[in-house]
Amino acid sequence: MSSESIRPSTMDGIKRLAKSLKIERGIQHTQALDAAAQAAGFQNFRHAGNVLRAAPQTQRSRPGHSVFLTSYWKDRDGGETGRETLTTWLSVPWGDLITPLQLQNHRALADFHTEGPDHLAREHLQSSQSAARRAVCAAARALHFMDATKLRPSKSYSRAFPSGRSSNAVPGRDHYSIWYDRQTKRYLFADEPYESAVEGKEKERDTWAKEHGFTIVKPEWAGMYAPDVGSRLYLIADESKGISLQPIAAALDKLPSPIVEAAWDGESAPMMPFFVSPGAIVKAAATKDKPEMPRKSGGQRNSVGYVQTFVGPQRRPKGRMPIETHAQVGRLLKSVLEDTYYRKGVYNRVDAIRSELDEWTQREYNHAELPNEQFFDLYYNESGSMFSRALAEAERERHVQSLAQAKILLGEHYPDCPPLRSLLKKVDAAIKSLQDWN
Repeated sequence: MSSESIRPSTMDGIKRLAKSLKIERGIQHTQALDAAAQAAGFQNFRHAGNVLRAAPQTQRSRPGHSVFLTSYWKDRDGGETGRETLTTWLSVPWGDLITPLQLQNHRALADFHTEGPDHLAREHLQSSQSAARRAVCAAARALHFMDATKLRPSKSYSRAFPSGRSSNAVPGRDHYSIWYDRQTKRYLFADEPYESAVEGKEKERDTWAKEHGFTIVKPEWAGMYAPDVGSRLYLIADESKGISLQPIAAALDKLPSPIVEAAWDGESAPMMPFFVSPGAIVKAAATKDKPEMPRKSGGQRNSVGYVQTFVGPQRRPKGRMPIETHAQVGRLLKSVLEDTYYRKGVYNRVDAIRSELDEWTQREYNHAELPNEQFFDLYYNESGSMFSRALAEAERERHVQSLAQAKILLGEHYPDCPPLRSLLKKVDAAIKSLQDWN
């Protein structure tokens, strides 16, 4: 049997395969190790080691579920690029703590999107390796807060302020966030000022709490924002209507010290190839092995008509794509638009794709299901446009992968029909223009 057909599942198996590949291909030992790891479904030998070697120890001392957090970076001065991936552990899968759409409700998670059942990746490039590590560590701290408290981030700021007015908020507040308990339907205010900034304001903050009937608790756990440079977490809630703070503080104090950049123990690797998590590999294999169900006829009966203002009669796929998937496709498209303004073969096509999807979304969901504020952000309001006249090969390939992923999501959630096929042709044309862009 050829070594090419072997798919090892352990470190010993990978090493045995590497010995065979070294002889068969006449390559160096390190190259053979990477090739054997890739045959096992990993990026390289180091990636395989990070995942497989950690498993026995994790099962003994860290029961739970792993989540991989990734941020890609490009140095503004030297032009170097890379990837930072941190593996952290939670008591439940990250998807049980927060929905992909709710990631937008917290500053540390807002730029992350789903890359797999066990993987969150940052949408935009960071400007340095250090910035990428800080972003990943901040995301890990937010997830640990959620795992300990089972609270979810919220944008309902008025629910956590006295009388619902931000002008009544605690003196000296900074870097704050709002958290919601799904069971009790109650809220708390997480304040994370630099400790030096609130020195001397203790009496003022205590007086505020007594005046408004609020409680302030300072856990031992330092917090999420920037615990390595002096920020400290204060939990604040209405005594009668808010979340009970002592149990929350007690749960947080059982956590280890917050993860910070100085204690980085993640994986630092080249930007390419893109990181694929073990969960994503398993999911892809399961999808590949699953018998393909016969698709419905791709004729007009899989689509419905509508009238678009100033355009006239149009058609869209019958049914609707989940809001969270619309948000994911929107982030993928916006990430491409931000870098391709001067490549009109890409920009104009992707802009037309999002415009059409925006129209479909309006007809798939009513205002009660999808409020305007949320709807407007699905496909528009991108930020950080670079207006680049040229892109490095690695960045072009990243955008090709984004469009390819968007195409997969659209094909998975819409029935085959002429409107969908027309949209996917535009995606293919945008990909080709990207690949031809020198």
